[in-house]
Amino acid sequence: MANQAINAAVSQLKQEHIRLCKELARVDEALSVLGTIDGVEAVTAKGGKKVAAAGAAPKRKISAAARKKMSDAARARWAARKKEKPPAK
Repeated sequence: MANQAINAAVSQLKQEHIRLCKELARVDEALSVLGTIDGVEAVTAKGGKKVAAAGAAPKRKISAAARKKMSDAARARWAARKKEKPPAK
């Protein structure tokens, strides 16, 4: 009895998944037809370009040296915090 209910639920979820995929394909098609409107780029079907607001600043890239400094500083903070806590009983 419970196994039948689970199978029915799985079947229903698969049907819903198919319906949503078709709906998403229609939305992707509409976006590709419309292209760029008011400075907002359309999202591609395979996740190429992401939606960006008009005039949005590009993401800044952090150099490897800066990432290492941040990592070292975080380790130092954790070491200091660990040192000041009393040992667990």
